[in-house]
Amino acid sequence: MGVTSAPLPSQPAQASPKASDVLHPALSQVSQAIVALNISRWKAPGEVRSATQQNVDSIQRDLNNTLPGLLATADGNPESVSAVFPVYRNIDALYDVLLRVSGTAMLAAPANEVSSVSDALSKLESARADLANAILNASKNNETEVQNLKLVIQKAAAAPPAAAPKTTVVNDGPAQTTAPKKKKKPAATPAATPPPSSGSTPPQQ
Repeated sequence: MGVTSAPLPSQPAQASPKASDVLHPALSQVSQAIVALNISRWKAPGEVRSATQQNVDSIQRDLNNTLPGLLATADGNPESVSAVFPVYRNIDALYDVLLRVSGTAMLAAPANEVSSVSDALSKLESARADLANAILNASKNNETEVQNLKLVIQKAAAAPPAAAPKTTVVNDGPAQTTAPKKKKKPAATPAATPPPSSGSTPPQQ
């Protein structure tokens, strides 16, 4: 007869990293790259340079105004998909804008600016993929916790109710009562002897 081994305990879920930790290096590089751009000297028509400058200004506003609040919310609850996903959506849009800037730079900017923007774009793409994986893992962890909770509830519902403890009564017969004590009658008081009368004759000797 084989011996059935007990199931091994499940490994604890790995905590999700903070969104700011995942994105900070890439965002810092993007900020440095766009600040160093000298778009006014690019070899491109004025409308192209103007559109590129607008894209760069949009990236700066996002980095300085929009993303900090989103990151603060996500860092406050890194296991919550609903808290972290807005950051991913913002980074996805930021990547698209930076991609347009990089494409224009490859046609009109000096080599050093092209290299700087291309490296920042690559770094941001990698960080975006890491954030997506973190969101996916957090979602899986949440689903696992929900399934485990359902199993616990189902087992609790299927378990028979605990029987009420039985009370044992010991019958020692009729209760004995103490007989009432009889009251003693007061002792009779002897009748008093009347004193001799003065006219009586004393006894003779």
